[in-house]
Order: sequence, then C-alpha cells, then structure tokens
Amino acid sequence: MSKNRLKSPARSVVDMASPTVSAAAARSNEPQPKRRGIFYSRFIQPLVSSRNPPWFDARGVAVGLAIGFGVPIGIQMIVLGLLRLIFRFNSVIAFAFTWVNNPLTLIPMYYAYYCVGSLLLGRPSVMGLEAFRDLLHPLLTTSYFWEALRSYISLGQEMITRWSVTAVLVSMASATVGYVAAYRVQRERCMRRAEGIGLTYETLLKDLGRKAREGRARATGADPCQ
Repeated sequence: MSKNRLKSPARSVVDMASPTVSAAAARSNEPQPKRRGIFYSRFIQPLVSSRNPPWFDARGVAVGLAIGFGVPIGIQMIVLGLLRLIFRFNSVIAFAFTWVNNPLTLIPMYYAYYCVGSLLLGRPSVMGLEAFRDLLHPLLTTSYFWEALRSYISLGQEMITRWSVTAVLVSMASATVGYVAAYRVQRERCMRRAEGIGLTYETLLKDLGRKAREGRARATGADPCQ
C-alpha cells in the first residue's frame, strides 16, 4: 500500500472533496472562455468557488446588498470593514455584492431614491436629473473617507432625509431576499457535494463551519475555539 493511501484517512472532508492534482492539471489544459461577463465574475463566481457553510455565504450576500443599496459610495468599505470585525460572514462575497452600486448605476439609483423618498414623505421632487447629477458631483469625485462623508453631509438635511428613507427600505428588502436566495442556492450545492463524496450533509456542514472559524481566527487573531 502506498504512502498516499496510508495518509488519506487523516485528510479533512473538505480536502477529500478537492480535485486531485492531475484532474486540476487536465482541466487547466482545457480551452477556457477568453472573457466572462462582468455579472458572472462579480456576483456568481465568488459563490461558485466558495467552500464555506451556506449561512456564511448568505450573510455575505446580505451584508453586501445592504451596504451597496443603503450606504453612500465612498463610505461603503469603511462600513464593511467595521462589520467584518463584529459579525461572521463571507467578506469576499460581501465586497462583490456592494458593486450593485457602481459608476453606471449610481446616479439613476440615487435619483430614484430622491424621487421615491419625496413621494413617501409627501414632498414634491422639484430637482431634475441633471441638477441632481451636479449636486452629487463632489461625492462622486472624492477619494478619501472623510471627503466623502463631508460631501454627503453637504447635501443638506432635506436631501439626506429623502435619500435615507428609500435607502433603508431598499437595503433591508434586498438583504432579506438576498440572504434567502443565497442560502437556498448554497445549501443545494453543499448537499450535492456531500452526496458526491459519500458524506451526510450535516457532517460536511460541520467541517465547513470549522474551517470558516479557523479562517476568521487567522484573519483577526482570535481563538478559533470560540
């Protein structure tokens, strides 16, 4: 019996699920698409390549959507970093999903927030899209957190109130839907994976949870047993 076979029982279930070196090398020689869509690379690929418990990834989706839809641009990464110190979630996936708010969607999204917020508060939305774009220009051109925060505050209480009403509602709704959808998708993937390697779903989930705790401990310096 070879040494590799003698060592195999000590491998974790996650390592057992990993492809062999030869299989990985064979796949690397297969022709790959030259370019994947932005949507796939930003939102789908992090979920497909994840080796974490479903709840861990689902939390990442929820946090990312909540920040993307509910936190002003320029402040989002600070908020994400602070939440990372408090809660356990997939920060890579969370970062990916903050990109629902990007240079292409920002002006239409924030202007819609202004209009919907005005409607909900019973106030007229007198500002046109071009005037709104000019108002947000300082916020879009800042490079640092304090500059972004100062630019956001300079919008004025009336504008911030209308924006915030819609932002809170949209971020809460999107985070809830995102969590449920991501949890179901990742749970189904884990169940198929467990079946493929001859384990129960509960056993695989336990091992994935342990590895997620160890990964967070390495990132924060905390005790992985906690």
